[in-house]
Amino acid sequence: MDNLPIRKIYISLYDKNLSGNNMVKPKGSTGTTKMKIMAIIDYNYDNGADSYGYTIWQSLKNHFHIYLTNSDVRNVYHHLRELTDLGYLTKEDEKLDDPSKRCLYALTEDGKGIESRYSPYLDIVRRSSGPARKY
Repeated sequence: MDNLPIRKIYISLYDKNLSGNNMVKPKGSTGTTKMKIMAIIDYNYDNGADSYGYTIWQSLKNHFHIYLTNSDVRNVYHHLRELTDLGYLTKEDEKLDDPSKRCLYALTEDGKGIESRYSPYLDIVRRSSGPARKY
């Protein structure tokens, strides 16, 4: 019982250190979601399929069970923009017959250079995929 107040103080200080901006990742960091995106793009390329933002979002839902709601697609585009800014992806605008526009994403040499970081996710995509679809 004597340890209880000390424990409460310890937890309180611990919680205080975790609150605020201490848990925010630095802008431009490459966390697990970005590595999953890179794995999907790599897999699609190896299987002759294109990687568009919408299809990447669908793959994240199907293989990793993240970004499950329609409003989550914007988060995927945010990650794609950051990966492009970091030099890991290229983005090619493609104008279609209709007024809409799609962007095709591909790995750069720098992106391929960090395959060791996204290879665990690439293995998951390979195991959980049938043949890649061409869009």
